[in-house]
Amino acid sequence: MAQTINTMPNTIANQDRASSSYSLVPQLRFKEFEGEWEENILGQIASFSKGKNISKADIVDDGKTECIRYGELYTEYDEVITNVKSKTNIPIEDLVFSEENYVIIPASGETQIDIATAACVTKKGVALGGDLNIIKTEKDGIFLSYYLNSKKKFDIARLAQGNSVVHIYSRQLKSLKLNLPPLPEQQKIARFLTAVDTRIQQLTQKQELLEQYKKGVMQQLFSQQLRFKKEDGSEYPDWEDKRLGEVGCIVSGLTYSPKEIVEEDEGVLVLRSSNVQGRKLDFNDNVFVNVDNFNSVQENDVLICVRNGSKRLIGKNARIDKESEGLAFGAFMTIYRSDYNDFLLHYFDSKEYKKEVHRNLGATINSINGSDLKKFKVPFPSKEEQHQIANYLSALDTKIETVAQQIEKTQLFKKGLLQQLFV
Repeated sequence: MAQTINTMPNTIANQDRASSSYSLVPQLRFKEFEGEWEENILGQIASFSKGKNISKADIVDDGKTECIRYGELYTEYDEVITNVKSKTNIPIEDLVFSEENYVIIPASGETQIDIATAACVTKKGVALGGDLNIIKTEKDGIFLSYYLNSKKKFDIARLAQGNSVVHIYSRQLKSLKLNLPPLPEQQKIARFLTAVDTRIQQLTQKQELLEQYKKGVMQQLFSQQLRFKKEDGSEYPDWEDKRLGEVGCIVSGLTYSPKEIVEEDEGVLVLRSSNVQGRKLDFNDNVFVNVDNFNSVQENDVLICVRNGSKRLIGKNARIDKESEGLAFGAFMTIYRSDYNDFLLHYFDSKEYKKEVHRNLGATINSINGSDLKKFKVPFPSKEEQHQIANYLSALDTKIETVAQQIEKTQLFKKGLLQQLFV
């Protein structure tokens, strides 16, 4: 599968529509198939029914019957449902059950786009809740779900009605126009897209396991349950508690007024809380100000959010890289600068640091001030052990980032497939 993800398989060929005599041919196609896809109306190839009500209170951990509620299509499932997450003990005579290949679409939702969400249930005997449109067809249900969720998503959305609550009924879905290939081609497309999704799920699980492992290792390291040793096998010295103010300095941010905010080419970028996402600098929400004097960030500084309307964001931080040197930062942020930041960067992601932040939050304002930050007590190992800890945790970060990039790349690959595999 990894080879399939990285390079387009040789069984798929690009179709040049401009030079083709066919109007209903996808841009991307498996080479063994040819000819136009057929125009269909959903009501001509499928029958429709509804599920029966299953409330949130009916979901129990020890339930005997697997079930799907309409809201879970937005939050829990993608196009293919193989593992059902919820269970209920509602009597079976009061339920509607799936057969293999059923396609389900919510009958109500908050927005037209939300409601245009299809999923194929690949197992029989799953209870289907109320507010679910059930589509039964001899066509490939997995293919149909991918098709409806991509090429036909806006067409379905346009069929929906309502304002505060949007509804879509089977009589509206029956009118949906589709272009379909023969069943063997449907099945091959479905298998291929399912394999791509399986790859995404595997990578996501790998990322989650790496993140869990890192959390566990960090907890053991900073509680000193886990210690590194010297190359000769001997022990490093005991750790010493030091305050952040003893080993580094706090640099205050820039206060500016709304009238000083300017266009990008007229001022300096001011790093704010929104520029720290996932412990990395993010530049999707930028503010530029026209000022002459300000404290600029330097490479290896740690940018920390010290004031915010949301208490959970206090203390979040990111390291300044070479490319970001010279930028300004706002008054609700602060810079911690020291020769120990390689080690402290990881401490600033630890449970111990987060507890210390919470302990020092203001009673009425969601903030910590510089003087409080200086008093934070940190257990410091020797310089050599600091290097080993930082190198080990940084290596884990690199592995996690590599997997995250693979996930993003595969998701983009899937997006491209969905745009080109269907008519």
